[in-house]
Amino acid sequence: MRDWRSRRQRSRFQRRHSWRVPVSGGLRLGEGALGSAALVFVLSACVSYGVITGFGDSRGERSQLGLAAVATFGPPSLPEFFGPGLPSDLPHVEAAAPQEKPATMQVVTGHIPRASTLAAALGSQGVAVQTVDRISRTLRPLFDFRRAQPGDFYALIQDESGEILSFEYQRGRRTVYRLERDEQGLRGVRSELPLERRVVRLAGVIDRSLFETVHELGEGAGLTEKYADVFIWDIDFSSQTRPGDEFRMVFEKFYDREGFVRYGNILAAQYRSGNREFTALYFKDKDGYADYYTPDGNSVRRTFLRAPVNYTHISSRYSKSRLHPILKVRRPHEGIDYAAPTGTAVWAVADGEVVFKGWEGGFGRLLKIRHNNGYISYYGHLSAYADGLHVGSRVQQKQVIGRVGRTGLATGPHLDYRLKLGGRFVDPLKVKFPAGRPVTVIAQPRFAQMRDLRLAELLEVSPALVLEAAM
Repeated sequence: MRDWRSRRQRSRFQRRHSWRVPVSGGLRLGEGALGSAALVFVLSACVSYGVITGFGDSRGERSQLGLAAVATFGPPSLPEFFGPGLPSDLPHVEAAAPQEKPATMQVVTGHIPRASTLAAALGSQGVAVQTVDRISRTLRPLFDFRRAQPGDFYALIQDESGEILSFEYQRGRRTVYRLERDEQGLRGVRSELPLERRVVRLAGVIDRSLFETVHELGEGAGLTEKYADVFIWDIDFSSQTRPGDEFRMVFEKFYDREGFVRYGNILAAQYRSGNREFTALYFKDKDGYADYYTPDGNSVRRTFLRAPVNYTHISSRYSKSRLHPILKVRRPHEGIDYAAPTGTAVWAVADGEVVFKGWEGGFGRLLKIRHNNGYISYYGHLSAYADGLHVGSRVQQKQVIGRVGRTGLATGPHLDYRLKLGGRFVDPLKVKFPAGRPVTVIAQPRFAQMRDLRLAELLEVSPALVLEAAM
């Protein structure tokens, strides 16, 4: 459909309106300048108010709503119709046969008010309860209107009998739900409004933390989280960053007509700390598989995450003899305690299957996951488990499986994370896990071309800069 919805949003019709539009298929305009000008005026008015949503396809077929006009011309001659003073040599206009009553369409538009619902908003504009119910039931597989938010836009077109011709509902700034009519009747469709894609470069030197530095450069926390995720297998940004560390990145930003909407992919990233340097490049092969790779084509991904939680600090490390803070006796502590606020998300460190979920002594609420390479990971002192998780559930790397807590023997909220291999616990911080799959041989020429481009962009250190933009 033509963006009559966005036209109306940008005009005074952005407020709630309901009006009727006469429709006639019998308007025939003669040849010449007056006929052409009248036709252009009529069609322009229809398009401006959203009455016409299309003029037909390449074969000349009518659109769903058909060709509509906003006036019906009856028997009077042109001088009688337009008034005296017209020249006598005007081109002939052939009038259609008079109609008893022109068909009409009812157009209803508006935004959901505060503390209201779609049903209440449409009802206040005279839309029948049965019509609202039909809209809700038809779109229910795609959207539950109980989740409607104030400000969401809607537009309903009905014929004079009240039959729905089309309905459109814009959720937020991106998502549109439509009712479209076909041979089967009404069907629901979900679509995303097009966004402008911009590729941007950012570089900086860390003063206190990565989050603060990125924020001071004008970008949001969402970008920092995406950047940290790229290096999650190599760098712990909650504890390993130092003042003077350098970072660079090339990334996507998406905009609509109102401004910034969201961040896209990190296309290239680099981090330098002392004599260590990490570089990751985003690449998608022709089969659609996408991952981050080092410049030589090896995956930066590891089979296990370095840590299963975004923690504040490590409160206790792996040890064969530790003074227990509650029992006050020395005993092995064969895991890592990650301190974090209660409720912080806990991730699965690798793909696997849940083999235990329940209470186990000093661990409190405990979760165990068995992985393909023989490891079993332990997650203790949880305050809650993820919804729907049970013994036998398959989980993926970095899937949320629970929340940090202090159940069992714990002096404060933290996660007790452990790894067992062959019946024995091992130090998670000392295990070397294999990398993911490298760039395939057939994709290496394309990868090399992309690599040279992105590395050149990373080397040009400068403030935020738009490199390219496209819809």
